[in-house]
Amino acid sequence: MKKVLLNILLCFGALFSCFAQSEHRISLGVGLFSYEYINEWLDERADVDYYYPGSNDHGTYEYPDNDLKSLPNNLNLHYECTLGKHFGVGLCLNYDRFRMHNETEVITSVGEQTSPQGVVHTLWNSYNESGNIHRHIFSIMPEATVYWFKKNHVAMYSKLGAGVRWKINKKTVYTPQLKKTEDKDTHFCCQISPVCVEVGGHYWRAYVETGYGIQGIGQVGVKHTFRGTGKNTEE
Repeated sequence: MKKVLLNILLCFGALFSCFAQSEHRISLGVGLFSYEYINEWLDERADVDYYYPGSNDHGTYEYPDNDLKSLPNNLNLHYECTLGKHFGVGLCLNYDRFRMHNETEVITSVGEQTSPQGVVHTLWNSYNESGNIHRHIFSIMPEATVYWFKKNHVAMYSKLGAGVRWKINKKTVYTPQLKKTEDKDTHFCCQISPVCVEVGGHYWRAYVETGYGIQGIGQVGVKHTFRGTGKNTEE
C-alpha cells in the first residue's frame, strides 16, 4: 500500500510539472461492467459458504443469497496532460455503487448431545435474515496514455491506470430483528484499456474505450481541452 501511495504522489508531481506543456484535458465518462460488478454477478450465481469460528469450538455457517438490483454502470472523472504527440499522464476518480437484496440462512451449533449408544451429535439452530446491502466504491488512479495517432478530428490510443480502491459496505437486516452493520476495506485497483478511440474537434471530443478493470469493459464519454494550442496533433 505504501508503494501505491508513493506512486500516486509521484504522479501528482508529474501533473504539476506538465502544466508548462501545451495541452490539458478533462473528461467525464460512464463505464460499464467493472470487474467489481462482474465478480458480484458471478458470486450471486455461485453457492458461497462462509464459516465463522465460535466459542467452545462451535461455529456458524452463513449461506447468503444476494439479488443484485443495480445497473452495471459507474462514473469516471479524468484529467490528462498531453506530453507531446504520443504520450500523456493523468488522474482518474471513479465511483461505483451496488444495491442488493440479501437473504441469508444462518446455522449455528449450540452444543452436543450424546445418544444412549454413545454417539455424539451436534445440535444446530437455524434462522433466516432478510435485508439490503448498499456498497459504495471509490477509487483514485494515476493513468498513462499512449497515442498511436492523434489527428485534428480523430485519435486512437491505449491507456493503463493503477491505484487505490476504498469500499464501504453497509448492511441493514430487517428480519428477524433490525440491525445495521458497516465494514470498510482498501485494495489495489487497475484499468487496462488497449483499444480507445476519440472523435471530434480540438476542444470537444467524444470517446469510446474498451478494456477491463475498475472502470469496466467499456466506457463512453466526452472530453474537453481547456488549455492547448493544437501543436500536439498530427496534420
